[in-house]
Amino acid sequence: MERFRLPLLVLDGLVAVIAATATLLWAVNVLTPQYLAMATDWIAPLGLWPRVAAVVVAVYLVLFNALFVSVNFLFSKYATHLEFSTAEGQVSIAIGAVEDSLVRSAREIHDVEDVRISVYKERQNPAKPVKVFASCTTWEDISLPELTEKIRAVLKSRMKDMADLPEAPIFDIHIAKIMERETPKEKSPSKKDAKKAAEMFHGPEYPVGMDN
Repeated sequence: MERFRLPLLVLDGLVAVIAATATLLWAVNVLTPQYLAMATDWIAPLGLWPRVAAVVVAVYLVLFNALFVSVNFLFSKYATHLEFSTAEGQVSIAIGAVEDSLVRSAREIHDVEDVRISVYKERQNPAKPVKVFASCTTWEDISLPELTEKIRAVLKSRMKDMADLPEAPIFDIHIAKIMERETPKEKSPSKKDAKKAAEMFHGPEYPVGMDN
Protein backbone atom coordinates (compact mmCIF):
# COMPACT_ATOMS: atom_id res chain seq x y z
CA MET A 1 0.00 0.00 0.00
CA GLU A 2 2.87 2.41 0.64
CA ARG A 3 3.79 2.50 -3.06
CA PHE A 4 0.29 3.78 -3.87
CA ARG A 5 0.25 6.33 -1.08
CA LEU A 6 1.99 9.20 -2.90
CA PRO A 7 0.12 8.82 -6.24
CA LEU A 8 -3.16 8.59 -4.34
CA LEU A 9 -2.44 11.73 -2.33
CA VAL A 10 -1.41 13.60 -5.50
CA LEU A 11 -4.60 12.59 -7.34
CA ASP A 12 -6.74 13.43 -4.30
CA GLY A 13 -5.12 16.85 -4.16
CA LEU A 14 -5.67 17.47 -7.89
CA VAL A 15 -9.32 16.42 -7.66
CA ALA A 16 -9.83 18.66 -4.64
CA VAL A 17 -8.25 21.66 -6.41
CA ILE A 18 -10.27 21.08 -9.60
CA ALA A 19 -13.52 20.66 -7.66
CA ALA A 20 -12.86 23.78 -5.59
CA THR A 21 -11.97 25.82 -8.70
CA ALA A 22 -15.06 24.64 -10.57
CA THR A 23 -17.27 25.44 -7.58
CA LEU A 24 -15.78 28.93 -7.29
CA LEU A 25 -16.20 29.64 -11.00
CA TRP A 26 -19.80 28.41 -10.86
CA ALA A 27 -20.51 30.56 -7.79
CA VAL A 28 -19.30 33.75 -9.52
CA ASN A 29 -21.28 32.81 -12.64
CA VAL A 30 -18.20 32.27 -14.82
CA LEU A 31 -18.69 28.54 -15.40
CA THR A 32 -22.07 28.33 -17.13
CA PRO A 33 -23.85 25.46 -18.95
CA GLN A 34 -22.85 27.07 -22.27
CA TYR A 35 -19.14 26.59 -21.43
CA LEU A 36 -19.79 23.00 -20.45
CA ALA A 37 -21.53 22.41 -23.77
CA MET A 38 -18.56 23.96 -25.62
CA ALA A 39 -16.14 21.72 -23.72
CA THR A 40 -18.25 18.66 -24.58
CA ASP A 41 -18.24 19.60 -28.26
CA TRP A 42 -14.46 20.06 -28.15
CA ILE A 43 -13.90 16.63 -26.55
CA ALA A 44 -16.44 14.79 -28.75
CA PRO A 45 -14.08 14.29 -31.76
CA LEU A 46 -11.68 12.37 -29.51
CA GLY A 47 -14.16 9.52 -29.23
CA LEU A 48 -14.59 7.36 -26.15
CA TRP A 49 -11.04 7.76 -24.83
CA PRO A 50 -11.74 10.80 -22.60
CA ARG A 51 -14.75 9.02 -21.08
CA VAL A 52 -12.76 5.83 -20.51
CA ALA A 53 -9.94 7.82 -18.87
CA ALA A 54 -12.43 9.62 -16.63
CA VAL A 55 -14.00 6.29 -15.58
CA VAL A 56 -10.58 4.76 -14.84
CA VAL A 57 -9.51 7.73 -12.73
CA ALA A 58 -12.82 7.78 -10.85
CA VAL A 59 -12.68 4.02 -10.14
CA TYR A 60 -9.06 4.32 -9.04
CA LEU A 61 -9.85 7.15 -6.64
CA VAL A 62 -12.91 5.47 -5.13
CA LEU A 63 -11.38 1.99 -4.91
CA PHE A 64 -7.99 2.92 -3.53
CA ASN A 65 -9.30 5.57 -1.14
CA ALA A 66 -11.68 3.01 0.34
CA LEU A 67 -8.93 0.38 0.43
CA PHE A 68 -6.44 2.81 1.95
CA VAL A 69 -8.81 3.82 4.74
CA SER A 70 -9.74 0.20 5.44
CA VAL A 71 -6.13 -0.98 5.59
CA ASN A 72 -5.10 1.88 7.88
CA PHE A 73 -8.03 1.12 10.17
CA LEU A 74 -7.50 -2.64 10.26
CA PHE A 75 -3.71 -2.75 10.19
CA SER A 76 -2.73 0.48 11.91
CA LYS A 77 0.68 0.55 13.54
CA TYR A 78 -0.77 1.66 16.86
CA ALA A 79 -3.55 0.06 18.85
CA THR A 80 -6.74 1.90 19.72
CA HIS A 81 -7.15 0.19 23.11
CA LEU A 82 -4.97 -0.90 26.02
CA GLU A 83 -5.69 -4.52 26.82
CA PHE A 84 -4.50 -6.49 29.84
CA SER A 85 -5.59 -9.47 31.89
CA THR A 86 -6.68 -9.59 35.51
CA ALA A 87 -7.74 -12.41 37.80
CA GLU A 88 -11.38 -11.67 36.89
CA GLY A 89 -10.85 -11.52 33.11
CA GLN A 90 -9.77 -9.34 30.20
CA VAL A 91 -9.85 -5.54 30.43
CA SER A 92 -9.80 -3.11 27.51
CA ILE A 93 -9.50 0.69 27.82
CA ALA A 94 -9.72 3.10 24.89
CA ILE A 95 -6.54 5.09 24.27
CA GLY A 96 -8.57 8.30 24.12
CA ALA A 97 -10.02 7.65 27.58
CA VAL A 98 -6.52 7.07 28.97
CA GLU A 99 -5.23 10.30 27.42
CA ASP A 100 -8.13 12.35 28.80
CA SER A 101 -7.61 10.98 32.31
CA LEU A 102 -3.86 11.67 32.20
CA VAL A 103 -4.48 15.23 31.01
CA ARG A 104 -6.82 15.90 33.92
CA SER A 105 -4.28 14.53 36.38
CA ALA A 106 -1.42 16.61 34.95
CA ARG A 107 -3.47 19.81 34.99
CA GLU A 108 -3.91 19.47 38.73
CA ILE A 109 -0.21 20.31 39.12
CA HIS A 110 0.02 23.95 40.12
CA ASP A 111 2.94 24.84 37.82
CA VAL A 112 1.38 23.31 34.70
CA GLU A 113 -0.47 25.91 32.66
CA ASP A 114 -1.50 23.52 29.87
CA VAL A 115 -0.69 19.96 28.79
CA ARG A 116 -1.33 17.66 25.86
CA ILE A 117 -0.81 13.92 26.15
CA SER A 118 -0.59 11.17 23.54
CA VAL A 119 -0.45 7.46 24.36
CA TYR A 120 1.07 4.98 21.88
CA LYS A 121 0.85 1.20 21.98
CA GLU A 122 2.25 -0.75 19.04
CA ARG A 123 -0.23 -3.19 17.59
CA GLN A 124 2.22 -5.44 15.78
CA ASN A 125 4.60 -5.82 18.72
CA PRO A 126 2.55 -5.91 21.93
CA ALA A 127 5.64 -6.80 23.97
CA LYS A 128 6.92 -3.24 23.63
CA PRO A 129 5.96 -0.94 26.52
CA VAL A 130 3.37 1.78 26.19
CA LYS A 131 4.79 5.21 25.37
CA VAL A 132 3.26 8.31 26.95
CA PHE A 133 4.22 11.64 25.38
CA ALA A 134 3.33 14.77 27.36
CA SER A 135 3.75 18.29 25.96
CA CYS A 136 3.46 20.95 28.66
CA THR A 137 3.32 24.71 29.06
CA THR A 138 4.68 26.27 32.24
CA TRP A 139 5.93 29.55 33.70
CA GLU A 140 9.26 31.38 33.50
CA ASP A 141 10.33 31.06 37.14
CA ILE A 142 9.74 27.30 37.47
CA SER A 143 12.50 24.69 37.88
CA LEU A 144 12.05 22.56 34.78
CA PRO A 145 13.84 19.41 36.06
CA GLU A 146 11.67 19.41 39.17
CA LEU A 147 8.54 20.03 37.13
CA THR A 148 9.24 17.22 34.65
CA GLU A 149 9.84 14.77 37.49
CA LYS A 150 6.64 15.89 39.19
CA ILE A 151 4.67 15.40 35.98
CA ARG A 152 6.25 12.00 35.39
CA ALA A 153 5.39 10.89 38.93
CA VAL A 154 1.76 12.02 38.60
CA LEU A 155 1.31 10.36 35.22
CA LYS A 156 3.00 7.17 36.38
CA SER A 157 0.74 6.95 39.43
CA ARG A 158 -2.42 7.60 37.41
CA MET A 159 -1.40 5.12 34.73
CA LYS A 160 -0.85 2.45 37.36
CA ASP A 161 -4.33 3.09 38.74
CA MET A 162 -5.91 2.67 35.31
CA ALA A 163 -4.05 -0.25 33.72
CA ASP A 164 -2.08 -3.17 35.12
CA LEU A 165 0.38 -3.42 32.25
CA PRO A 166 3.03 -6.17 32.08
CA GLU A 167 5.73 -3.64 31.11
CA ALA A 168 6.17 -0.26 32.79
CA PRO A 169 5.22 2.58 30.42
CA ILE A 170 7.82 5.01 29.12
CA PHE A 171 7.05 8.66 29.91
CA ASP A 172 8.48 11.33 27.63
CA ILE A 173 7.95 14.81 29.08
CA HIS A 174 8.42 17.74 26.74
CA ILE A 175 8.29 21.42 27.74
CA ALA A 176 6.69 23.04 24.71
CA LYS A 177 6.38 26.62 25.96
CA ILE A 178 7.60 28.75 28.86
CA MET A 179 5.34 31.70 29.58
CA GLU A 180 6.09 34.90 31.47
CA ARG A 181 3.81 35.68 34.36
CA GLU A 182 1.84 38.85 33.93
CA THR A 183 2.10 41.26 36.85
CA PRO A 184 -1.32 42.68 37.69
CA LYS A 185 -1.53 46.40 37.02
CA GLU A 186 -2.72 48.69 39.76
CA LYS A 187 -6.08 50.14 38.91
CA SER A 188 -6.41 53.89 39.16
CA PRO A 189 -9.17 54.91 41.55
CA SER A 190 -12.46 55.58 39.85
CA LYS A 191 -14.25 58.92 40.08
CA LYS A 192 -16.79 57.37 42.42
CA ASP A 193 -14.06 56.14 44.80
CA ALA A 194 -12.27 59.50 44.68
CA LYS A 195 -15.48 61.37 45.51
CA LYS A 196 -16.21 58.99 48.39
CA ALA A 197 -12.68 59.47 49.78
CA ALA A 198 -13.06 63.24 49.56
CA GLU A 199 -16.34 63.12 51.45
CA MET A 200 -14.76 61.01 54.20
CA PHE A 201 -11.90 63.49 54.75
CA HIS A 202 -12.60 66.28 57.20
CA GLY A 203 -10.12 69.06 57.80
CA PRO A 204 -9.52 70.64 61.19
CA GLU A 205 -12.44 72.55 62.68
CA TYR A 206 -11.77 75.98 64.13
CA PRO A 207 -11.24 77.21 66.67
CA VAL A 208 -8.80 74.46 67.62
CA GLY A 209 -7.75 74.01 71.27
CA MET A 210 -9.81 77.00 72.45
CA ASP A 211 -12.50 76.79 75.03
CA ASN A 212 -14.39 79.84 73.72
